[in-house]
Amino acid sequence: MPFAGAAARAAVAALLGIARRPGDELILADNAGTAAGVDGIAVVRADGERSPAHARNAGAARAWGEWILFLDADCEPSPDLLDAYFATPPAPDVGALAGEIVPAPGARTLAARYGTSRNFLSQEAHLAHPYRPRAAAANLLVRRSAFEALGGFTEGVRAAEDTDFCWRLQAAGWRLQLCSAARVEHSYRGSIGELRRQWRGYAAGRAWLARRYEGFAPEPALVRAVRRVGIGSTAVTAGSSSVLARTSASRAAGRLARGTCLTLDALLAAEELVGLTLSNRPGRPPRPGRAEVVLVAGRFPTPGDLDFTREAGEARVEAAARPDLVAVATGPELSVDYREDDGVAARLAALVVLSARHPLRCAADLVRRRPGEPDLTALAPAARRLTRDDGARVQALGGEEAGAGARRLAALAGRCLEVLGGDREGERSGRRGNEERSGRPPNEGGR
Repeated sequence: MPFAGAAARAAVAALLGIARRPGDELILADNAGTAAGVDGIAVVRADGERSPAHARNAGAARAWGEWILFLDADCEPSPDLLDAYFATPPAPDVGALAGEIVPAPGARTLAARYGTSRNFLSQEAHLAHPYRPRAAAANLLVRRSAFEALGGFTEGVRAAEDTDFCWRLQAAGWRLQLCSAARVEHSYRGSIGELRRQWRGYAAGRAWLARRYEGFAPEPALVRAVRRVGIGSTAVTAGSSSVLARTSASRAAGRLARGTCLTLDALLAAEELVGLTLSNRPGRPPRPGRAEVVLVAGRFPTPGDLDFTREAGEARVEAAARPDLVAVATGPELSVDYREDDGVAARLAALVVLSARHPLRCAADLVRRRPGEPDLTALAPAARRLTRDDGARVQALGGEEAGAGARRLAALAGRCLEVLGGDREGERSGRRGNEERSGRPPNEGGR
């Protein structure tokens, strides 16, 4: 259970309330550095990055069992949760089981009653996602071998890491399955301000997924709101597994005026429009100083890349995107910026500043850009970051796709691209020559 807040006692009580058998273990991943030790619970410090993904990965690294159950601190698990998950042994190809999430009874505030009436975290509804089935990590049982093969949750993001994990899981050949009998009760946000901040974060996460997964586009909140006008709850789906969720939602809806629900729908739709423009990066401590070298990569990291970065001195990596399937840990000492994390607002703001300060460089980039390469708007934040690394050498890390991006970024920042020596540069030159002879344009996104 990842934890970062003031309700440590409730989180501890929720964990201790789960019936266990010999060999089961309880782990609280402390994402704030404030939790005290508790008998029967292992407390793991996970304050290097304030994100659920980092906390879950830290907790999973401490666990040793064949299966890892992830729960959120605002969920109340039933005592028989583990037995419910294993009542029917999972098939060998099942990589994860999604336990159902139902609203906690007794919602008192307007925001909590609204969340209960909509039940946004229904796992049954998530698994029916039109792009690809997904699940919330608030109640998710994962096979350890699948978790390790994927490298865990993608860190460096503040939202949508559980959807990303589920999609990578299925892309790797594992099945994601619903286990409706394994239930937890979820307490929705208690104030309108918290609900609005949460919605902006969700939207930033969906925008990040759209940049990361070709063919996925976030459904506008307005469309969902119109669809809900005749439904009353996102949890109303076919099948008996949503009976409890529908009952709780209908009771909350009965206490909440229809007009109030629609007003909050409209308010959150506006918050989503804002969130879709924002970055999905979590808060992180500032870099200790300027980098000596900036390595420009496509997909990063690969094990070979990490070996090279360790030899590069005080390096920063400017990468297009994370790997599709296997997330390799980079270590806390390496600073990595991903262009897939840059939101629309950051891209447009960087483009305005870059165009105003260096119009000739921007015009030259528009002329030199080849088909298949990212546009100037996508590169603008990376170019601005590079200008702040005053005096840093710029090198390409990878093949032609990285080389093309490195040349453009160096030119936009007014730098010279440093040619690497040794076998790695020879390998890159060979790849570049083969691609130029074949006439294939590079794709910096690496898709």
